[in-house]
Amino acid sequence: MSLAELRDLFIVIFSLVAIGATLLLSILLFLLFLRVRSILNSGRETVRNVRDISSLVSGNIVKPLVGIASFLQGLRQALEIISGVVRRKEGKRSGREE
Repeated sequence: MSLAELRDLFIVIFSLVAIGATLLLSILLFLLFLRVRSILNSGRETVRNVRDISSLVSGNIVKPLVGIASFLQGLRQALEIISGVVRRKEGKRSGREE
């Protein structure tokens, strides 16, 4: 076997190894893509569920609580105003009696 034939044989062998490695790498990348895609789809589904739950909580719990809290705050302020007026009147009366 001459040196030229040996060189050609190594070129063919390395070419076949390179093609095999490229195919193996392509298969591994495709499997990785499938796995990552399923993980991303699962993440999207989780985000969609969280969004639905948060809108449900916002609509059914938070908004009524905000309404109740604002009503109670208004009621408290009204009672403070009424009690302030009553105290001023009592203060004037006690000032006259002394």
